[in-house]
Amino acid sequence: MTTTSSTSPTPKTTPANSSGAPVREQLLQAGDVLGHCRVMELIAAGGMANVYKVWHEQLEVIRAIKILKPGFSEEARGRLETEAKISANLRHTNIVEIYGMGYWNDIPYIEMEYIDGPSLKDLLEKNIRLPVQFSLSIVHCVCTALQFAYNQDMTLYGKVYDRLIHRDIKPANILISGRGIVKLADFGIARPSEVSIHTVGSKVMGTFAYLSPEQLNGEKLDQRSDVYSLGTVLYEMLTGAKTFPQKLLAELVQRKTRGQFIPVGSMGIRLPHQLCSAVEKSLALDRSKRFCDAGEFDIEISAVLRKIASKTPEEIIRTYLKNPYSPGLQRKPILDFRAILKITGILLSVVILTLAVIRGNTLMKQLMVRWKPLFFAENIKPAEQPAAASSVVSPPPSATVAPPVTTTDTKSKTTVTKDPLEAAMTKFRNGDYIEAAAEFESLNNEQLTVRQNRQCIIRLLQSYIFSERFEDAYSLTLREPVDDGLFYLLKSQTALQRNQLDVALEAANKALDMTSSFDPALKEKASFQIAQTLHARYMLRPNRENLQNTRDGWEEFINDHCSDGNSSRKCHEAQNKLSLLEH
Repeated sequence: MTTTSSTSPTPKTTPANSSGAPVREQLLQAGDVLGHCRVMELIAAGGMANVYKVWHEQLEVIRAIKILKPGFSEEARGRLETEAKISANLRHTNIVEIYGMGYWNDIPYIEMEYIDGPSLKDLLEKNIRLPVQFSLSIVHCVCTALQFAYNQDMTLYGKVYDRLIHRDIKPANILISGRGIVKLADFGIARPSEVSIHTVGSKVMGTFAYLSPEQLNGEKLDQRSDVYSLGTVLYEMLTGAKTFPQKLLAELVQRKTRGQFIPVGSMGIRLPHQLCSAVEKSLALDRSKRFCDAGEFDIEISAVLRKIASKTPEEIIRTYLKNPYSPGLQRKPILDFRAILKITGILLSVVILTLAVIRGNTLMKQLMVRWKPLFFAENIKPAEQPAAASSVVSPPPSATVAPPVTTTDTKSKTTVTKDPLEAAMTKFRNGDYIEAAAEFESLNNEQLTVRQNRQCIIRLLQSYIFSERFEDAYSLTLREPVDDGLFYLLKSQTALQRNQLDVALEAANKALDMTSSFDPALKEKASFQIAQTLHARYMLRPNRENLQNTRDGWEEFINDHCSDGNSSRKCHEAQNKLSLLEH
């Protein structure tokens, strides 16, 4: 794009700085013109540059302008030029597109694609934690962008380079359009692997919380550095806490260069084991133990995503942006043994029936008649059964659930009553939490005893939690309180998932002081939940008081529940977390 200086007034100057050079003030306001673009509003302010939303008057489209701040250095100018050159060579769906470069009163700027959605940083600040499916979808798209950039040849300053690394992966540089398209931005400090385009001395470039240990140590870099940074971003999306939350720079650098962080699997969050392993591998201190590049990282992430989601990454992202608490982000149902048995039975029955029809084999027909009840009995609706074999009691119009249904067993000639609550409990015990929740929701409380009603609410709450319907679970805890310790433990777990730490801690302490008719191990679980909540609060606000409270919480759990040689998973996890806090 060819640009010309606008007719906007010359920038004002302030008294000279220590070097004697005047410090320029930025005068860009709504209505100012840069080339063919007219400024609409400021949309982002960074340390080096500001970004404005602009209207391209010639093409009649919205674009963005990134322009250096007043008093910029030659290094900053070089970084902006490098970003323009690199990004202009990278035409990819998941990379912010650059259209051209120009000058406004001798201040360089780049004209770029306008992204009409939030940054990942915005989403984390608003929601703290993000759903697993959404987080994996974001990482998949960023991996795709990084691997594309890594495989491209490009000419920079008269030389041809390849193996580009970004070097500044962080939530603020991951943008999401309103259509759910992820865009990787800011290649200002990107460079080809093992090559220095600009001399920056010993200065560490990038944001410390997300930099790889080798970046902090000034070592030679390759794409495994970007993998590490993206791993810290994924960690933060999944847990709501930074991998290294230390406020003091010296402590952060020390922990990072020693690889001392809380494993994502020890944060008290329900995550697939394969995902926890992938995060740990991406954050390995030894580069040789990480994924070799973003493509390999993406293979592992995509494998996990396919197991828990039935939508594409773009569909998942669009669904979340439209409704952050959409049921569409729940886990993909997993077939249990009974479902597999039924499917096998259906296929086997079709084969037998086909043979019977083709050959007219009486024996095959008899086998079909004999095997059919084994696989299809549960699927036959009462209305479809022979009239002589069943009788259905129709519910009154006001009822929300059918009363127990009586059927006659044709073999034993006995009457069997099917209890709707028991049917829901059967699904719950078999791990069909989505179906179990629907069954529990349909029950009519007026037809249940007090104990059955308490059981229904608690199991419904667990079904919501196990299927990651945390908003539904939270609403239920407010709407249907139950005087049982397990209810308050579940309320604490739900609040912890939503990062409502004060509510979680209060509910866990209440559970500790109560008994439960449904969980004999309540005391141990409540004590562990208290320690987990204190730990989460420390991760979000790492100060001395929270650190000491967290230590006390883990020590109390260990003293009360890990004596006499108890080597349970919880005790092992508590010991590990306490050990990490001591270093």
